[in-house]
Amino acid sequence: MNIYHSRGGFYRIFLMLCLLMPCLQINVFAQESVPEPLTLKYALSKADTIDSAELMSYSAQRQVVLAEQELAISRLGIFVEVNGRLRYVEPASFIPDAEKNDSKISLDISKRLYDFGQSSANISATKKNLAALDVLYTDYVSQRTVAILQAYFNVLLADIVFNYANEAMAVDYVKLDKERSRLELKQISEIDFLAIDNDYRKTRRERSQAMSDQRLTRQRLAQLISPGQLSEQLTMPDLVKIQLLSNKRELPDVESLYALASEHNPRLIAQQHRLEAARFKLEAFQAEKYPVISAHIQAADYAREIGSSDRYRAGIRIKVPLYQAGQENSRIKREAGKAVQIEADRLLLKRELEQQILELWLNIANLKQQYSDPDLTMDFRDRYLERSRALYELEVTSDLGDAMVELSQAQLFKAQTVFELAISWAKLDALLGNVINYYE
Repeated sequence: MNIYHSRGGFYRIFLMLCLLMPCLQINVFAQESVPEPLTLKYALSKADTIDSAELMSYSAQRQVVLAEQELAISRLGIFVEVNGRLRYVEPASFIPDAEKNDSKISLDISKRLYDFGQSSANISATKKNLAALDVLYTDYVSQRTVAILQAYFNVLLADIVFNYANEAMAVDYVKLDKERSRLELKQISEIDFLAIDNDYRKTRRERSQAMSDQRLTRQRLAQLISPGQLSEQLTMPDLVKIQLLSNKRELPDVESLYALASEHNPRLIAQQHRLEAARFKLEAFQAEKYPVISAHIQAADYAREIGSSDRYRAGIRIKVPLYQAGQENSRIKREAGKAVQIEADRLLLKRELEQQILELWLNIANLKQQYSDPDLTMDFRDRYLERSRALYELEVTSDLGDAMVELSQAQLFKAQTVFELAISWAKLDALLGNVINYYE
């Protein structure tokens, strides 16, 4: 009996798990887990994820424009509708035995034949708006790629800064402990000891701030690639590879970069498409002043047949607008103003792009010149560390901690230079409309 009950309980639990399995699968696979340690290649692969805010906005705008395009195309399509009426009439007294039920049902088919380019202009306007959004997609992905690249590097820099601050605090603590012993032996004054104690407290605060920066930079990176999932460890990319990539790449003169941006920048191209869309929309509003020619077919059934009760009708209908209370002129003026505003925004955007390109061009040129300096500094720090370690083992001196701090500073400087140059190249490529896929 006990075995039966235990088996029954087991079967019930098994059945519940089977019923809940789809829900469990949804919860488990709803969000892809981030690999540990996190790599730069994986982070950059999330640049085009559709659940990002930028691409969700792009998708929503594209759906709106597609709906407008379908609406514009539908105006040239065939319209079919059923119309009916229920009506009671009181015929004239001189009509004998007249039917009082004047109800009617009809099938009406109509199609616009010609409207002097109004529909085609509306369709062309929606196509240009759609082209503007499609070209902006590359800009959305490029901007997210730059943001992820920068966020990833910021995490790595925050880790290096923390290591530097941690080593500096350890060195200052050793000094503080040593000087405390000397203070007890009256070998130094209290003022000198307080100065050393203040230095230690300062480095401790810097270490605390560096620890906070580690959390903040990881949170920013997680928001870009995997909200709610913070990565503990990040793989350091090959700095030598990035450095060689930057060294091999020639920096053109700034004027040629202006020309490339003017021709290939996605936002400028999108503005040009929007300007053309506004012009097509202006043509459509202007065409509203002209006639609309449509074909109409009707099949009807009448409860009361009279002389005008035709069962079938077919004909051409011409609608000529004579006066619309000034609405058509208002729409034309409004769309003309939009076109002028888009052109003005395009000129401002071009000016801003040239300023951004110049700043990046100067920054890249300066950073490329700095490449040799960190290498020489790192070589000196490495030699200094080796000498300090050898002297420490011989108990000749105890400046190993200082050497470690010097080495961390050199590593931080080198990483900052390499990362800043990589981000500057990526930003420049985004402005030029180039694909950023060389840091994966």
